[in-house]
Amino acid sequence: MVKRKIILLSIGVFLLLLSSLYVYLGGFIAIELRQTECSDLNLVGLNYIGIPQDEKIGEYFREVETARKDKPLQTIYYIEPEGKRDTLHVFIGYESDRINEGLSTPWVTRSVECQSAIVAKLEMNRFVMPGPDKTKRAIQDFAKEKGLTLKGIYIDKIISSDHVEVWAPVGS
Repeated sequence: MVKRKIILLSIGVFLLLLSSLYVYLGGFIAIELRQTECSDLNLVGLNYIGIPQDEKIGEYFREVETARKDKPLQTIYYIEPEGKRDTLHVFIGYESDRINEGLSTPWVTRSVECQSAIVAKLEMNRFVMPGPDKTKRAIQDFAKEKGLTLKGIYIDKIISSDHVEVWAPVGS
């Protein structure tokens, strides 16, 4: 009987500590949504098509990290994989003042028209940050509530490991 009480008490303390850690990391912070005006984005970066486990995607991220200097990393996922062996298509880049920088292969440019966008602001530890599906659903629900039409592109602007903004341009 005493052993059972100790086990239950230990489980309770563990769950309390786990819940406290989740709160501390920002697990209950809601996705902050807003509509904002924006200007066209001129991005420079690398286009990756392959599986998420391929070393090349890591190389591409490191290359862009080096080239971007102090500008935020920006990603556009065209195809998100269901599993580890599924195909991934992602653009990894940064916003450039000059769109034609004399780029060498495999560097490419991407222009995204943007006059208005819905921005989802995520400021919490990356371990408790909501996944892309939850964030997209929140953006889509916000657009529907406001009577806005999304263009169907989502740009992840990675400001820091604990601060990401997802920009979804709105069509006319």
